[in-house]
Amino acid sequence: MIPLGLASLAAMLEQHGYRVQIIDFNHYRKDFRVHLSELRPKLVGIGGTTTTRQSSFLTARLVKEVFPDLPVVYGGPHASFAYEDTLLNIPQIDFILRGEAEYSLLALCEILVRNGSQSIAEIPGIALRKGDQIITRSPERIQNLSGLPVPARQMFGRIYPMTIDHTEIPADFLVTSRGCPVICDFCSASRMFPGGVRLRPMDEVRAEVQTIVHERPDVRGLKVFDSTFTANRQHVLEFCALMTEFQLSWECEVRADTVDFEMLSTMRKAGCVFVSIGFETTDEELLRRMGKRITKEQVDQVLSWCKQLGIICKVFFTFGHLGETMQTCLTDLKYLRANRERIQFYGTTIGIRIYPGTVLEYKARKAGLLPSNFSWAKFKAPLRNWWVLEPSDVLILEQPGLRLPQLGRLIVRLLWQGTALSPSYILKMIPLNLYLLCTRIAIQLRYTQHRWLRFWTWGKLA
Repeated sequence: MIPLGLASLAAMLEQHGYRVQIIDFNHYRKDFRVHLSELRPKLVGIGGTTTTRQSSFLTARLVKEVFPDLPVVYGGPHASFAYEDTLLNIPQIDFILRGEAEYSLLALCEILVRNGSQSIAEIPGIALRKGDQIITRSPERIQNLSGLPVPARQMFGRIYPMTIDHTEIPADFLVTSRGCPVICDFCSASRMFPGGVRLRPMDEVRAEVQTIVHERPDVRGLKVFDSTFTANRQHVLEFCALMTEFQLSWECEVRADTVDFEMLSTMRKAGCVFVSIGFETTDEELLRRMGKRITKEQVDQVLSWCKQLGIICKVFFTFGHLGETMQTCLTDLKYLRANRERIQFYGTTIGIRIYPGTVLEYKARKAGLLPSNFSWAKFKAPLRNWWVLEPSDVLILEQPGLRLPQLGRLIVRLLWQGTALSPSYILKMIPLNLYLLCTRIAIQLRYTQHRWLRFWTWGKLA
């Protein structure tokens, strides 16, 4: 999918008269520093996640090489919770915007670009250096989503072709709400979008769907990217009425404790063909401790209803939670094996990823599983991450009895019993990932302009 956060920020700035260009490094073929010198922007904003943080830091360094005095602002989920660590270790980043940043970024641009009179330190969610100190102001929750413009998806063209998962139905994306009603310990969504679930007015959703249908006649489906689409029953029913009108297929993510047979039946009649369900584990005590607030019985019931209604189900299982044992993992493997008829696709993750801002990060520090001087900016993923097939620069929870070698053996078991990703999906992804790896290496060489090419770069800049 397109970088949705950047698209939303760009739409807000465009709405207020700013010229905006998004550089998407997933599909970038230019020399960044030469390109930047041609654009001569008044401000550079960098978005990213924990997984991409080092690339974000590299981007900031390259910006300062070209324009040392150009303001650089960093945002997104990693920046929101590791803001102090980032500002202390990455001097090329001047400001961080925490949380929902549409209005905060607009306020910052009004000051830095249009010489507004407001103090930068008064902007909600801002974090910056003041001498040797890091000062910040708490982010403000956007109460009314109706004031937000539709994300500027047109800036990306059609370089992100999408289909409804595990089908060939061409689709576009849609977000109808923000937030999540629960606080799972491994997820930061409820802190990034605090205060529960907020809904977009259905007339605005309708207008966006009409635009998609008009501009993309090839689209026959929608991927609903709400964290918990089924959190509000009336909202779901109104959306179903809308989808019946447009006769589009669609997919969404549901919580097992927020749906019943009547709701699922209405969704199916309105074109819902695929749902994702976060289960994580069959162990009720683990579910309670991680804050999931669902039960095995509830998930079993939803799986049965979906099978009866002909809705394709993808179920997420994660192995390696804090306090989990190998025996618990084996019990979950047995459940997956016994429910092949009701679960069409498995979303299995081996090794819990720790992210800043999560309850799990706090628990891991308290349990001594993270060193007291741990720094997200300085952390480099160890090679042993490959035991769980994780090439990204992420932190994986290791605990007595469930270290990476033991978790790696679970991957073998999942593949052996056929309850990991489907074989066709694996065969599709292996060559695709190899292609992306080679492409990104080539782009990185071009993007950073290694020493033997720098004379050429600076000649063009001069």
